[in-house]
Amino acid sequence: MIIGDLKHWRDEIAGLSPVLRQALEWLEQNVTAETPAGRYEIDGDRMYAMVQHLTTESEERRFAESHRQYADIQLLLSGRELILAARDDESAEIAADELAAKDKLSYREVPGESRIVLNPGMFAVFFPMDIHRPCCSIGEPGDIRKAVVKIDLASFA
Repeated sequence: MIIGDLKHWRDEIAGLSPVLRQALEWLEQNVTAETPAGRYEIDGDRMYAMVQHLTTESEERRFAESHRQYADIQLLLSGRELILAARDDESAEIAADELAAKDKLSYREVPGESRIVLNPGMFAVFFPMDIHRPCCSIGEPGDIRKAVVKIDLASFA
């Protein structure tokens, strides 16, 4: 897992893989809080972005998730978002296995989750061993806009 700020990602460029650099540069150049919701091609199915307009919910109402084919970069564009995250040590019970259709495992209870608060411009990168519970509210539910870049793990090789 990586946490950063889009304003300062270039200050940490030496620690980022070329594919993460490509994704962050694309976000920097192409996405704002006013970008319409939808899917945006970056490199076909190997890398694409989804801009979403959502309402956060209490963490109890949200499922945690992980992926096996794609890494996620989740960039908050507006609002405030709480994301809970934990390493997959196989102690979390899988509630739904949608790997074949959606590259997604869903979990209800995840032991040892850490809390990450994203403010606009902040991003988090989640790899397959990072279980994450996005779109949680901080206090009352609120509207957020975010961009999620999906990167096929084969692109990291």
